[in-house]
Amino acid sequence: MQTRPTVGIAGLGRMGHPIAANILEAGFPAVVWNRTQEKAADLLERGAIWADNPGDMARTADIVLTSLADPSAVEAVYFGPDGLLDCARSGTILVDLSTGFPALARRIAAAAREHGSTFLDAPVAGSIKAATDGQLGIMVGGDLEAFERCESVFSAIGKAAFYLGESGSGATMKLVSNAILATMVQALAEGVALGEKAGLDPADIFTVLAASSAAAPVVAAKAATVTERAYLPAAFTLALMQKDLWLVLGLANELQVPMPATAIAHDMVLAANATGKSGLDFSAVALLMEELAGARES
Repeated sequence: MQTRPTVGIAGLGRMGHPIAANILEAGFPAVVWNRTQEKAADLLERGAIWADNPGDMARTADIVLTSLADPSAVEAVYFGPDGLLDCARSGTILVDLSTGFPALARRIAAAAREHGSTFLDAPVAGSIKAATDGQLGIMVGGDLEAFERCESVFSAIGKAAFYLGESGSGATMKLVSNAILATMVQALAEGVALGEKAGLDPADIFTVLAASSAAAPVVAAKAATVTERAYLPAAFTLALMQKDLWLVLGLANELQVPMPATAIAHDMVLAANATGKSGLDFSAVALLMEELAGARES
């Protein structure tokens, strides 16, 4: 019987913690690290081993998953003192599940090759519930053989893993996906504000859209959130969407791709955050549009 690889999980936040729990549930030996050890308490009780720093994890694990807040955190964990790149054993596969710059993914991949390890950029799509249920979508760029070696790990945390090509491809696909999602939600927010101002019931708007719109999945996912103003607790916040759209527009600028709708969506998310909504679900741009339109009383 083939021994299962030891999986390291660095970053035990809202997405990383349920990912680690599913790795344990699937029967993989697991090593975990987080800036604060308290978040690992229940995982340690279930058999995970604690690593004092990312480097210690890299010395132990065969496959390391990182789920981190932003590109600066990724830089620190991979390139910093006691970081993954310096300490990973030859043959170790390093997998970043975070949303980040494609250029950073390519830089990490090049550094990993120099150190004898392999890097995959593999950002995930899905809510905290999807992470908890092991139903994430995983977009992967990098070495195909490494992707194939990680398939059993991806199956433990996601419903589907897509191999998209060379390093940076997964990161690029996640930015494309979020750009489309943001512009769809902005359009939805504008339409609902217009309908409300014209006297339509928000519940009726969503009922009709869910039955007749090409955007039905997005409509269905956000109907209760918008009509009931149930924006907390937030899974994917406006603050995170602002960060992701900043990454999207940075890539667009690098490649000289005009993205006017995405730029407007970014500015509306920025405006929502500037008015104190950064901790709300990203669909709370609808709340901002209602306020701007005077469409609904508080």
